[in-house]
Amino acid sequence: MFRTQMPRIYELRDLIDDPNSPDAYFQNFDRIVHDSPHHVRPIYLSWEKELRGLDPDAWEFLKTEASPGLTHKDRTGRGWQALFDILNQASAYNHLKTLGCSNIRFIPRAERKTPDLEGILDSGRVLCEVKTINISQREVRAREESTVGSIATRLDDRFFRVLYSDITEAKNQLDAYDATGGARHYVYIIPCFDDILGECKEGYFRQIDQYLSDNPTPGIQLVFRNNKTPFHKSLTMANATVDNAC
Repeated sequence: MFRTQMPRIYELRDLIDDPNSPDAYFQNFDRIVHDSPHHVRPIYLSWEKELRGLDPDAWEFLKTEASPGLTHKDRTGRGWQALFDILNQASAYNHLKTLGCSNIRFIPRAERKTPDLEGILDSGRVLCEVKTINISQREVRAREESTVGSIATRLDDRFFRVLYSDITEAKNQLDAYDATGGARHYVYIIPCFDDILGECKEGYFRQIDQYLSDNPTPGIQLVFRNNKTPFHKSLTMANATVDNAC
């Protein structure tokens, strides 16, 4: 039943030769989805919706890119973070579709770093680099130890250092790849906050917006993903676009 609801999720699962390996993702997947319909199933249905937005060529590319991560569990407590960093690119692909882009494709890896996506919008070229900001190591330890800590209402310096680094790196990649300077440059950022429920997320986005106002980056258009969380609402920013998860 779940295979018909989530065919692309199951295509990923079928790539794993030994699903019982402790390093393999999707362990006991059918049972987990069946036993946790109100918690786990909506998450995977949301991922399925993102993956189905890709055309066949884009899906084959992303599936190949994601394949090694299906059996690579991080030993520092971050699990299969690398896998989802790759799958996050599907959200950026779908955002370009909503902008009206055509001929969207993933850019194959090369010796020099390249952007993740390109497409055509209003007869002009679009380039997009995708960045994920993951949870702090402190939060990783807390989740491993099942401890409950207080949620900070303000983002810390670590977050903004990572944000600055990601934007700078992305801008350099886009500029280097676009030799003529004729393309529109997008940086699509997926922030994963320590606040897993999203209670403070609206405040976080306001703080990011203020940071962007104080530290503008000309020449690129920033898009921030507002991931679906238990406490969820559509958000807007003055200095960037927000892609609100449905």
